[in-house]
Parts: sequence; structure tokens; C-alpha cells
Amino acid sequence: MQAANLGIIMKEGQWALIAGSAEGLGEAFTTLLAAQGFNLILADRQEEPLKKIADKIERKNGIKTVRLRIDLADDSAWETCMNAARAVDCRILVYNAAMSEVKPFLDHKAENLDRFIKVNNRTAILLVRAFAGHLRDSGKPGRILLMSSLAGLIAPVFVAPYAASKAFITALARSLFYELRPYNIGISVCCAGIIDTPKFLESKAEGSIRRADPAAVAQYALRMCGKKAVCIPGWMNRLNYFFLSRILHASLSSYFVNRAMRKMYPTVSR
Repeated sequence: MQAANLGIIMKEGQWALIAGSAEGLGEAFTTLLAAQGFNLILADRQEEPLKKIADKIERKNGIKTVRLRIDLADDSAWETCMNAARAVDCRILVYNAAMSEVKPFLDHKAENLDRFIKVNNRTAILLVRAFAGHLRDSGKPGRILLMSSLAGLIAPVFVAPYAASKAFITALARSLFYELRPYNIGISVCCAGIIDTPKFLESKAEGSIRRADPAAVAQYALRMCGKKAVCIPGWMNRLNYFFLSRILHASLSSYFVNRAMRKMYPTVSR
């Protein structure tokens, strides 16, 4: 099978690892790659959603799955994922897992902030290092896709730990884009806007909010993986970011971004 959206020739029966795979955008990545014939290593801490999606794609697509029920905040999570990846011909890593919460920064407890760092940054960077090193040492091409957010680029209020951790992920992919290219390893970061996922609905945002379809975001991100260091799904998101980052003065951009955020979460603003 030729997975043209990944920019490399991939064969049916090869493997992809998805960290954060059972729900929302992760489920979209899982469904899309399964439909392309990839066997999947699925890592998630939610037992029932993980079992449900794995059983579904095995029946529908005739693929194999390895199910890793792990908390990606655990110190050994990256090693657990890599042990599974080394055991098969795994060429694709999608790090979709993320800790997110809408809350004033000073209301966060220390252990909560530590979880942001562990899930969004520590496990991600260690897994990327191990996965890319494995591909280099084996002489095989591969792709690494990191999911970030526009919040990491525009830094709105009430999501400081999330925005800061996503800025870290964006910088990591940008730095490695050219560094890993000589090994035929493509790495990209997808900075998505608001996506129609259960996690976003839990935040109880108010007003009429444009939400992207998870399947469309996953398809775009995989198609762009390895082609650009940073990609932003949705023409409106790309236009808005261009306007905020290139046209308006930084202080005026911050004013508009934070005003919109306060309208979405008026109870947090009090």
C-alpha cells in the first residue's frame, strides 16, 4: 500500500504507534491509519475506550493491534511504548496525548503543573528521541507527528500551562525538522485550533464556537507530516494566525485573543 499522505512508501502490515489513541482526535488517527492497512500500537490510559476502538478496527480492517493501557505521565511510559515499537516494524509515531485544562494559573496545584510537564513534554521528548534513534540505527525511513495547538503560538489567558507546554512541542519539531532529514525521518508538528472532541466539550465554553472535525484534522496532519515543520489545519485558522502574527502589533493581537477567550469562559474570568 502506498500511503501518499505520509510522503513515504509504506507497506500493508507495517505498524504505527499512537500515543493518546482512544478518544476524540486520537480515535480519528486510529481509524484513519487502520483504514490504510497499518497495524497499530495504541497507548491510552482509558481502558474501555481503548478496548472499544481496538476491537472495532480489528473487525472492520483486519489489522493487528497492541494495546498499551498506560498513563503517559508515568516515568516509564516512553520505555513501554518503545519496547512495543521495537518488537514490530513500527515506522510512524503520532504523539497525540495532552493534558489540558481551562483554569487561572494561580489556581493550579504543583502536582497538576507537574502532570502538564510529564504528559505534554517529558514523555514526548523521550519517546521522540528513542523512536528517531531506533529508525536511524535500523536505517529505515519513518515519520513522527506531534500534535500541538494554536494556543502554543498565541498564548491566550487561562491555559498558561497548556500553551507553554505546546510551545515546547512546537519548538522541538521545528528544531528537529532539518536535523532528522538526513536519516529520512520526517517530523512535523500540527498546531490545531479548536476541535470537536469530548475534552473540549468538557471545558464548557460558551457561545457559538467553530469546531473542526477530528477526522479532517487527522487527515490533514498525516498528509503534511514530514513536508513542513509546522502545519495549521483549516484555512480560517491559517488566515487568523497570519493576521495575528504578521499584520497586527503583538499587543493588539494579545488583546483580541484574550478578549475572545474571556467571552468563551466568562465564569473563569471572574
